[in-house]
This record gives sequence, structure tokens and C-alpha cells, in this order.
Amino acid sequence: MVTVDRVPHSSLHVSKPTWWLESRFHFSFADYWDPARENFGVLRVLNDDLVKAGAGFGAHPHRDAEIFSYVVTGQLSHADSMGNKEALPRGCVQYMSAGTGVVHSVSKGEVLH
Repeated sequence: MVTVDRVPHSSLHVSKPTWWLESRFHFSFADYWDPARENFGVLRVLNDDLVKAGAGFGAHPHRDAEIFSYVVTGQLSHADSMGNKEALPRGCVQYMSAGTGVVHSVSKGEVLH
């Protein structure tokens, strides 16, 4: 039998907000470290990223990672170093395998990343 633990929204660590981003960390990540929240098996990062419209993450690298984004409101625009570009509306899910390395950017809207 699998046990599922509910993590209350109020227990998530909220990053220091910037003008364009507020993140809620489910696990230790960036400047937040809690030994009780290191990871869940191979899942290392789970963030709720609230991105202001018209802003986003500039080009940045990933490798050896599987990344998915779920668009809560607005639109997610994505571009990567493999030539992929797309704009996803609310309710869409995007999956990206970083494998040996990829550089990508995301912008516009409120997303979970």
C-alpha cells in the first residue's frame, strides 16, 4: 500500500519575492534548506513558481533532469537550444527531458515549474 502525505500550502517555504517571481518550495532548493525536506526518492525539486505576466526565467541550463510545467493561468512561452518554441495556454502541461544538457527560457503568465 502506498501512503500519500498531504503537504499543507501553509507549510511551504516562500522565497523572497522579486518583482516578477514568488516561489513556494516543497523541498530544499536554492536558498532554502530543511533536512526533513531534501527530496522524495528521485524527485529533487518541486516548486510552485508564480511568474508575473510579461516576465519569466531568462535562458538558463539544465542537465540530467526531467522537467514539467503546468500552466495555472495566463500563458507559458517556452524556447530552448534545440530550436523548440511554443506558447501554452492555461491547463496545458509541458514536459522536457534535459538529458545531456539544454538551455531554455520560459516567460509570461503564472506557472508551476
